[in-house]
Amino acid sequence: MQKKKERFHGIPMLPYGLLSAVMQESPGNRKEIQITEMAEEGFCFRTASAICSPQKLEVCFYNMERAEYGTVVITEFEICREKEEDFFTQFLVWTEQEEYRRQVQKLVRQYSKYIRLKLEDDGELESELTGYPSEFDGEHCSSLEEQRQYWFAEKAGRAEINMEIPEHTEFAIELDCPERYTAYLQKSLPEFYHDYLRKNHLQGSGLEARIPDRIYIGNQFCHLLFPEEELLFAMLEKAKKEFTAVTLSFTYVREILLEDTFALLRKIDHWCSKNELEMECVVNDWGMADFIRKETKHLLPCLGTLLNKRKKDPRMKYKKGAREFYSENSLNADFYRDFLREKCGFQRFEWESCGYHQRFPKGKNSLHFPFYQTNTSQYCPLHAICTEGERGKQSFVENCSHFCEKYMLIYPEHLHMIGRYNSLFGLDLETLMHPEILKEKEEAGIDRFVLGLI
Repeated sequence: MQKKKERFHGIPMLPYGLLSAVMQESPGNRKEIQITEMAEEGFCFRTASAICSPQKLEVCFYNMERAEYGTVVITEFEICREKEEDFFTQFLVWTEQEEYRRQVQKLVRQYSKYIRLKLEDDGELESELTGYPSEFDGEHCSSLEEQRQYWFAEKAGRAEINMEIPEHTEFAIELDCPERYTAYLQKSLPEFYHDYLRKNHLQGSGLEARIPDRIYIGNQFCHLLFPEEELLFAMLEKAKKEFTAVTLSFTYVREILLEDTFALLRKIDHWCSKNELEMECVVNDWGMADFIRKETKHLLPCLGTLLNKRKKDPRMKYKKGAREFYSENSLNADFYRDFLREKCGFQRFEWESCGYHQRFPKGKNSLHFPFYQTNTSQYCPLHAICTEGERGKQSFVENCSHFCEKYMLIYPEHLHMIGRYNSLFGLDLETLMHPEILKEKEEAGIDRFVLGLI
């Protein structure tokens, strides 16, 4: 064994995600071990406690081409104690098992290729590993208007977009920025809604056949886009006169804004009491949820997008391996929903159509479409670009100039995403191209569809 140790020249400290191992000392007694060095003839591992003579070893190799693990069971090997330190003992395993040797060669080849591509070109790396079409990354629109035209008029084709909101579900639209707040006050709801569609080149899409039953006022992602108090109550009065239901959308609450936010919630609650109404509030802050439950009588909290967490990214279609587990998240657990209802007062859950199949739990569920949020920053990257010239120089914004009314971040066309406000959004174009998708989602548990356009 001493001669074998002298001949052993392994690759040290490979990433743990690429290579792991389990040692079986006796039936039912399995222990995870950390591989510190690997070669075709064997490997070194360390353990914090003493070990007996293991019966077999299982080594798990990550296959980058298939995005999955493969396991090699080693039953023919020699093992010896190589060195002993204060907190661990290192062992050397020597084996001539052919399958192990073959998997080591494959892993080294794939990992070497990964390192080379990573050093040379991220685009080529993405293409090699996932099939991502990096050659199209240079194709951009020049403005939001051109982007809307590309998405809804040219690429999709109006003849192909023939939407129909399911008859037995509620239909709502989002008013999420000052421009839309002002426009809503100046026009009747039908006029405002048809303009809303026309600006996004969705007239003639079938969506105009159904006037919204409800409006969402506010922004779930930027605290600086919620309407000023006077403007807010003017919209509430107009909605009441037009018999339009209202849901208020709130985002996270900064510490310095707690008192002002709670004071506003009390005023809204008083307005509801005076008008004998109840009002939904989309909540994305646990402190606000607690306040509404304890301090108000007429406000009904809904679990918002920032609290209803799930994995969302327009590049997920390039991901290899199984994706079925994305269809569920914490809300699919009965005990968690019971906790949210009993302890926090949540009766409705806000979801997004985000490009893959989702399993919706029993209860009241709203689905926002066709855009979905992927990233949100309290330190606005768009503001940093407009004021500092660099995205990385972000800071907390107190007095916002609302650059987002004129500017946005444009991304490669094939990604179907855009940077607006302090967030990134992806577009699930399938919900517009295939109207049967909304019907399927209604049957899966959605009782309200919320149209939100950028």
